[in-house]
Amino acid sequence: MKNKWSKHPIFWEDKNNRYCSVVFSWQLYKLLEMYKRIGPKTKKQIVIGGPATVSLRGLIPEEIIVGRNRPSLYRHNPLATRTSTGCPRKCAFCIVPVNEGLIKELKVWEIKPIVIDNNLLACSKKHFDFVIDNLKTLDWCDFNQGLDSRLLTKYHAERLSELKSPIIRLSFDHLSLEKSFLKAYQLLKNAGIANYKIRVYVLIGYKDTPASALYRLQLVKDLKVWPAPMRYQPINILKRNSFIEKGWTNKELIRYMRYWQNLRYTSKVPFKEFIYE
Repeated sequence: MKNKWSKHPIFWEDKNNRYCSVVFSWQLYKLLEMYKRIGPKTKKQIVIGGPATVSLRGLIPEEIIVGRNRPSLYRHNPLATRTSTGCPRKCAFCIVPVNEGLIKELKVWEIKPIVIDNNLLACSKKHFDFVIDNLKTLDWCDFNQGLDSRLLTKYHAERLSELKSPIIRLSFDHLSLEKSFLKAYQLLKNAGIANYKIRVYVLIGYKDTPASALYRLQLVKDLKVWPAPMRYQPINILKRNSFIEKGWTNKELIRYMRYWQNLRYTSKVPFKEFIYE
């Protein structure tokens, strides 16, 4: 598989330390609860890192060393790389502003196909061109964290079209972003990027309604692009999927995810007729 991420915390060790990289807060909470019950299973110093350590810093025992906040990319996915950190946006649902701060271009990075920059388009034109020129040496690439529709220009789209088999990911987090999303989509199309190379993350269950979420998901589908529904998780949530936005029910959120995550099979049935038991 081209793009395979670990779904669990990653562990490794050296002579003196045992390391753990945890992305999600609910995964870290489970580990900390286990640590409280049975204690460490090693005599080595425990060093823990990853975004989850920022959101649950107050729960981590003093004897555990908190390492770098960012996860060990190559252990979570050996094909991943990062050319910049941070983001100028301050989206309330995102941990990046807290974890990494403003945008910072990295002078040294490995040329690998899965680019996980938080906001590549917020970087300078010089940096963007350098990234594209290096990615052109690869047979494929995937802008896995998504590109900011509000910042995408004709120039960006034309440069992206120079890449071999790119996967371009956009996001459609709220109805207020419809205009910028559609503009970005059209710029990509005008640059010759085919629909099957475009993916769209659609955030649901965050300051929206089922009707608003359905409108956005259906709009993306009508463009003949695959929508990827993303159920909102607060950055410090202790149990996955335990947050339910006002106006939603857990059953309805599950129904949306089951249908829209599996369109290759579920699209034969209209969404209004899709029943989740």
